[in-house]
Amino acid sequence: MPRLAPLAPDERTDEQRAIIERLGSEFHIFTTLVRNPKVFSAYERFAGRLLYRSGLPDDVRETLILRTAFRCQSVYEWVHHVEIGRRIGLSDDVIAVLDADEPTGLDPRTAVLVAAADQLVRGQDLDDDTWAGLRAIFDEKQVIEVCLLVGNYVMTAGVLKALRVSVEDGYAVPDWPA
Repeated sequence: MPRLAPLAPDERTDEQRAIIERLGSEFHIFTTLVRNPKVFSAYERFAGRLLYRSGLPDDVRETLILRTAFRCQSVYEWVHHVEIGRRIGLSDDVIAVLDADEPTGLDPRTAVLVAAADQLVRGQDLDDDTWAGLRAIFDEKQVIEVCLLVGNYVMTAGVLKALRVSVEDGYAVPDWPA
């Protein structure tokens, strides 16, 4: 049960309506967070930059987001990013291992992404081996973005969970422990 229900169209101010129209979606994350339009607008610009204008390859971005969603047990982010991941070409085999406590059979690139997400979620830090693995793949701007991306999705997961933002109908919800 949501702590704050998604804001219905007839309850929105002109400012809130304009934000939702610009986003072009009635996703519950948007229609809930738009209750605070000033903060949501700033958040959306930052989060949108990471999602839609990333300096990371699409598969890297979605692998990091999905692993972060799993580690944070953010069902909302997981179900939405499974769809995005599939759209950009992530295979169901890759997606399936991203919600395993100890994923196996990962290629070296995916393994370093999983390690980075796990470490950033658990301790907000990277060990030297993971740092070296990231630097072997990415330039300094991209490594900064890896850290910001995971941090953003940790924050978003916490907000969605605290507000009890519900998943829209039609999504396959994972069977994670409560």
